[in-house]
Amino acid sequence: MPQKILLVTGSPRKSGNTHLLADAFENGALASGNQVFRFDAGKAQINGCIGCSYCLSHKGKCTQEDDMQQAYQYLRTCDVLVLAAPVYFFDFSAQMKVFIDRLYCGLSIHSSSENPFTIKAAALLLVQELTDPAVAESAIKVYQKTAAYASWKDLGIILVPGVARAGAIANNPLLTTAYELGASSS
Repeated sequence: MPQKILLVTGSPRKSGNTHLLADAFENGALASGNQVFRFDAGKAQINGCIGCSYCLSHKGKCTQEDDMQQAYQYLRTCDVLVLAAPVYFFDFSAQMKVFIDRLYCGLSIHSSSENPFTIKAAALLLVQELTDPAVAESAIKVYQKTAAYASWKDLGIILVPGVARAGAIANNPLLTTAYELGASSS
């Protein structure tokens, strides 16, 4: 059955390795008849969560009026959330971190309202300069903990190490793996 997929990219580098990996996933998802909505958190103006708890008494609505409002529209209608980001200094890019923090308004179990997000499954796509896969452990743990907390089915994690310069991911066999993950998301 076709899925509505929100693909969030968290790289500030346009046309870098993160975007190429996300493109491969998206192409596979589209080839299988899925709808893909793409949100570029790497270029969006997203403020950090201010812990005001407004969302807890307002059915998950965030009081901040920034680019995250567009993402919330998709989060309230998508079946699958895919996070695609570079690993910077042993964790997600700052742009992806702030996006993840702002998921609070729709995921808090303390909310008096029902969960406004419709996400049932998620996947993670990561790229990193260093070749040691352990460098990405923090980002992977955050993803896994978030998915478990939100009761999302984990569709898979793809980590592409050793891709520093823009375009270094070209011809990497993990692009095919990303395509196949996208294709199997229906």
